Amino acid sequence: MRAFLILSADAPGGFSAPPGHRASALLLRLGPVDEAGARAQARDGARAFINATRALAGAPPVFVQIAPVRTPVHDADLDALAGAWPDGVFLEACEGRADVQALSAKLAAREAMAGVAEGATRIVALAAQTPAGVFALGGYGQASARLAGLALDDGPLPGDAQAKATVRTLLALGAAAAGVPALLIAPAGVGPTLAAACAAARREGFSGMLARFPGQIPAIEAALAGP
Repeated sequence: MRAFLILSADAPGGFSAPPGHRASALLLRLGPVDEAGARAQARDGARAFINATRALAGAPPVFVQIAPVRTPVHDADLDALAGAWPDGVFLEACEGRADVQALSAKLAAREAMAGVAEGATRIVALAAQTPAGVFALGGYGQASARLAGLALDDGPLPGDAQAKATVRTLLALGAAAAGVPALLIAPAGVGPTLAAACAAARREGFSGMLARFPGQIPAIEAALAGP
């Protein structure tokens, strides 16, 4: 999966994927973890979107971004997905293999209750959003058969541009060591800026990007396709 299209609950009209978007997967973002009412509404929207997408021929996989394992919102997010099980989840603020293993066990229990095949739900770890997460980047090998990638969103991290460049390198190396794809969020805009970012990502070992809007997808697919 080279190009994930981000869909946000707070967008006008809620979750909505434009026809012909050409993304290889969709990522539903539920919003801030501390807004109980808004997040509950976003979960309802995610379930409705997943059910509607399932009815479409050739629909791409749908992932849902869930709260960190150490928050009470985390289990509520998982419980809310029972009515419309996604193809995978992005785990916010993941801090190493223990977090992935804990989530994997929770998914197995909920898959059994939902009648979903065990192991069907993939995990992508947003693995460098906290300092502890950065220091755990080398330890994802054999964390879980569900692990489908390490993703970089360095926005929450402290530090200057040089520190964030180091984290980017560490995440790409950690993903390679674990044998999973490395993903990062595309910069804002299109044109030369996006093309340069895609080319740099490929040189650094990233194999996929999270598009902010559909117009970015063709450039991402073109830059990251091939060997």
